[in-house]
Amino acid sequence: MSPCYLVEWYRPALRNTQLELAISEIAACAAGARVHLLAVVMVPADEVIFGVFAANSEDDVAETCRRAGMTAQRVTAAIGLGGAAAGIAE
Repeated sequence: MSPCYLVEWYRPALRNTQLELAISEIAACAAGARVHLLAVVMVPADEVIFGVFAANSEDDVAETCRRAGMTAQRVTAAIGLGGAAAGIAE
């Protein structure tokens, strides 16, 4: 299993339809990079979006996001505790 990473994007003007397109683009860029987008949570009141990824490295996640046009403001190693992230290596 791959390590888990939490990505943060600060996007005050991003609408739901734009987010859906961005998620599709991230998934397309991740396909050949051994990066898997597990979940996305948008918090409009805080103007932040969180993504949970499984990948071999933080650099792989950051590069996938950059190629998708959604450069991450922060990428942090995380531990999957439930849902799609359950069982991801610590």
